[in-house]
Amino acid sequence: MRNASATVKTHTATTLFKMYILNAQDVFFGFYPIIEHSVKVKGESIPMFDVLGKDVPLFHFAVEDDETSEGSQYVVQARAWFDSVWSTIGREPSS
Repeated sequence: MRNASATVKTHTATTLFKMYILNAQDVFFGFYPIIEHSVKVKGESIPMFDVLGKDVPLFHFAVEDDETSEGSQYVVQARAWFDSVWSTIGREPSS
């Protein structure tokens, strides 16, 4: 029998990209393009900026035997960035 677990934290920073880190070995990364459009609020058209992420192409980086390779360095830095967000602005979700 296989087991899995997950811990979730939230933050209030604006999301500008998506990043998946798998088993500390692979990173998939993609930028969210920003668009400007209008939304109606109480009948008034209000301009706003929004991010699009559904169809963003993802770039793959992987740890290799060579620690100085671009992929290895990218994974190390992505993990360091994630850990810094997790330990500083990440918060347990409120019920």
